[in-house]
Amino acid sequence: MSKMIKNEPTTYLQEISELILEQKETLSNSILEDEHFNYKHAGNNKDRLQHLRLQLIQLYGETIPLPLSITAKKLKDWGKDYADIFVSLNIPLDHAIEEVHFYRNEIGLIIKKAAKYENLDLDMFYELISGFDLVVDTAVQMVSTSYMEKYISNLRTAEKEIDELSVPVVLLGDGIGILPMIGDIDTNRAQILMDNALKSSVDLGLNNLILDLSGVPIIDTMVAQKIYQVIQALELIGVETKISGLRPELALTMTALGVEFRGIKTFSSLHLALQHLGFMRTTN
Repeated sequence: MSKMIKNEPTTYLQEISELILEQKETLSNSILEDEHFNYKHAGNNKDRLQHLRLQLIQLYGETIPLPLSITAKKLKDWGKDYADIFVSLNIPLDHAIEEVHFYRNEIGLIIKKAAKYENLDLDMFYELISGFDLVVDTAVQMVSTSYMEKYISNLRTAEKEIDELSVPVVLLGDGIGILPMIGDIDTNRAQILMDNALKSSVDLGLNNLILDLSGVPIIDTMVAQKIYQVIQALELIGVETKISGLRPELALTMTALGVEFRGIKTFSSLHLALQHLGFMRTTN
């Protein structure tokens, strides 16, 4: 990051570094004076967040007399931890970046005053401030990348949990279960369908499973093939599958796509499928 003499940092850079580190507690607390950065819902995470702010200033100070490559790994680890807490608190990414810039401004003033005191020439000051800006830019990049990775990971986990909840197997008794499908089915949900159908059929001791498609608006070739694979897999573990809710428009679409469910009993309604299995509608 800076001029080196026989691989040793120059004296003025070391002095500026020490000056920043001496004030790290004051610097880290200065952000608390701004209500914009006072996250009232942080709760027990406030101490952890403040510790990470202190770490950032520590890294800023340490990097002044050293090449960025030496502290890059520390910055990456810090950025991951920093991003994680902002994602967990549901605080937007721009707030995290603003915090990084907040400390750049504070430390920038320290560097400016020290440069004047040291009588640095223009070239030396430019090298110093450019090196520091590079560190800040790296910190922003690490936080941004880690934030998006964590956010996307959480989003995918939530989507998976929702999908799993949307394909429950309902036990009717006597070894009979229903798996009602509602909404659009893509290949991902179809895979979850297979996993849940197999696991639940074993756990519930099913002999018969009704796959009800009443709530499914459309089925494409890939999804139809996946459903057929589910039925074949269920057959291997001794579960006979029936399909109900096969409306005329679905049947026409599947026929046009060349999808066939040979040897599989299908019914236009769930009621008829249940009736076939001996469940009769009763009235009081």
